[in-house]
Amino acid sequence: MSLRPVQDLVDAAVRALTVGAQRPFAPRDELIRGIDLIRDLAFDGTPEPDNQPIVDRHLHELEVNDPLAAALLAALRTATHLLNWKDMHNSSYGEEPGMEHFCDNFSYTALAEPRRWAKGISVPSTKVGLTFTLQGPKTYYPDHAHKAVEIYYLIAGKGLWKRGGEPWVERHPGEIILHTAGMRHAMQTGDQPLISMAVWISDVDSPIAVVRT
Repeated sequence: MSLRPVQDLVDAAVRALTVGAQRPFAPRDELIRGIDLIRDLAFDGTPEPDNQPIVDRHLHELEVNDPLAAALLAALRTATHLLNWKDMHNSSYGEEPGMEHFCDNFSYTALAEPRRWAKGISVPSTKVGLTFTLQGPKTYYPDHAHKAVEIYYLIAGKGLWKRGGEPWVERHPGEIILHTAGMRHAMQTGDQPLISMAVWISDVDSPIAVVRT
């Protein structure tokens, strides 16, 4: 089975981040590091695809005006038959009280992650995490934090985003959001699902902690 769609997805991700790094006030150093790490990934695994119900419902639902985000969304759709999408019930979130709705309405697929989680075409890596996420409509991703420095790129849909003590801000396709090490952040969707790309460029083996207030 050809892995060309996966490489096309990675190439689209690199293009989106490269253009993003040229924007005023972009976190340029972090983006360049992420781009370099992603370019070093080599895919030679055997696909073990698994689409969760939320992916089947929402991945093909949205249209995007931003050309780079639209290209990334198209590449994700083309590659999804090769990807292993996971829900959150078997993660640390599944052990948290009151997280049932979130676990039912959030799915992710990783192209690079720590070896103990890597499966199918996912590349075991100690240097970079590359993940695509789908957060369903009317779903709250509660405050959480991790040691890893994280770059988010919004692909499709829209949602409210909160970083640290900042107010909630509506975010749209093509926007880039940086979470520094230990920064608390949360996301809330409205009537639309939210499709994003998350890139971890440090401490990729660090845990995610839900922040209770």
